[in-house]
Amino acid sequence: MNAPTAAPAHHRHRPHLSLPHVQVRAHPSASWVVPTVLGILYGGYVMFIDHNQGTPAPWAGLFGLMAAVVVGALCYLIGRTQSALMPELRAAAYGALLGCAFGFLYSVSGHSVFRSSMMGLAGGLAMYAVSYYAFRTHAD
Repeated sequence: MNAPTAAPAHHRHRPHLSLPHVQVRAHPSASWVVPTVLGILYGGYVMFIDHNQGTPAPWAGLFGLMAAVVVGALCYLIGRTQSALMPELRAAAYGALLGCAFGFLYSVSGHSVFRSSMMGLAGGLAMYAVSYYAFRTHAD
């Protein structure tokens, strides 16, 4: 009565359905467009926060422009060298960039250096974990 039975015919020798792997190549202009857009957005946000803290608009604009240039240049540098880095170092680079950028934004908004450092560290560690997972699971 409780004897094992064979699997139904429709479950036997089921071929494994595999989807084709599609490689998406980024457009060559993406190597400079993405860092430029990120830099502009970041610099604009720095300018917005600094101006809301009471800084006159021209000085806040200059501060935002400097932040935009620095973040855009660092994003471009990481983007150009990421293929030569191991996944651990690539994730560390992305984590360090996001952590520093987030901590700087937090300090511009008027918080203490310690609190800004801790927020930047938390953001950087979170970015490291997420990017490390993404780079390891989607390795070529």
